[in-house]
Amino acid sequence: MSQTHTSHDRLPELDNPKRARHQAGEERHQDLLPATVEATGAAAQASIAQRTWTHLDSSARARGVLAHQQMHGNASTTQQIQTLDLQRQAAPAQAPGAAPTNDTLPDADDLTARIARCIGIWETNRGKDNPAPKESALDTVAGVHASMATIEQATMPYAIAAIKGHKELRDKADPPLTIKELNAAEARCTAVVTLLKAVSDASAKGTQPDDFIQQNTAAITATGLSNDDVKTMFEAVTLKATIDAARAEIKKKKTDLKKANPEITQAAKDIPEADRVGLGEASLKSYIRTAANWGENRAAWQRKAVAAMPDNVGARIEAVSVSDNGTALAIPVIRSRVDAQLAKKPQPTAQEIVKAVAQQNNPNEQGYGQHVWETYQRLYP
Repeated sequence: MSQTHTSHDRLPELDNPKRARHQAGEERHQDLLPATVEATGAAAQASIAQRTWTHLDSSARARGVLAHQQMHGNASTTQQIQTLDLQRQAAPAQAPGAAPTNDTLPDADDLTARIARCIGIWETNRGKDNPAPKESALDTVAGVHASMATIEQATMPYAIAAIKGHKELRDKADPPLTIKELNAAEARCTAVVTLLKAVSDASAKGTQPDDFIQQNTAAITATGLSNDDVKTMFEAVTLKATIDAARAEIKKKKTDLKKANPEITQAAKDIPEADRVGLGEASLKSYIRTAANWGENRAAWQRKAVAAMPDNVGARIEAVSVSDNGTALAIPVIRSRVDAQLAKKPQPTAQEIVKAVAQQNNPNEQGYGQHVWETYQRLYP
């Protein structure tokens, strides 16, 4: 298994659109009702997911289940899980409250699965015992959600980078994804960032959308987005200015926006429906509260741009991303990071490894690694 894992030091850099929305941590959840958990398949698949997360403390089980899923698919995995349950031996008991040491450190496969589970819980189902893979909840001006229904809420740039780095992920697509296709998808994501900046600069100069479109045909074509999408981007620039102004006004009275719920609610209500560019009130409140959350919109445009590619490239990327109950991308990416930690001399403790690996998943959110470690301690005392 380890021979298929490569370094992913560039993943956080490519994944900036996703990470921007997490800079404020829990604040992005504050204005949104709990999202409905997306269905991941038939009842048998739901059962598989529950069984898988419940028994991830067995390294033999983790290796066997993941390998079996890759070879045979989820539908035939139930029998494999039951067989492994009969074969596995109980893990050595540890004194209650004792901090894990290197003597009790799980092997790389099991540690990877545990960390993936805890990251998934923090990202999608906080305070619970298992992840609930789902797309990000915020509305975006692009009309699609920023992330896919994975345990780490993967954005398109993140998914592309992960799939490029692992042939077994490319081969999961039907037909298999090629490096050429993934490079083209990555180029679209980059082109979206360039176009968004150009629109913002043009809007600040008073350029009209129609004039911009006529003068920037090549830049628009590079993204695969439509002229109507570009006009929406112009509307979004105006909306963002309104949101930023509302936030600044509230900060004059309340320096701690966590305690400014009435003011934020009123500011969202004050934005006319016609000027909201499709955003619901709950999402408007989240954008007003946390400036970094606006990064959701960039990630959403990137997702939409790749979805418009020929040969169903976007759909094939998404199919791979959400496969294996939303764990397909996380397992190889996290495993490569676990391997890097285990190779250090002297070897870090379990706490140091979990926090370091988790923080790499979201480098811009302060305390992210600690939150994941707290979940880890609760599930694996």
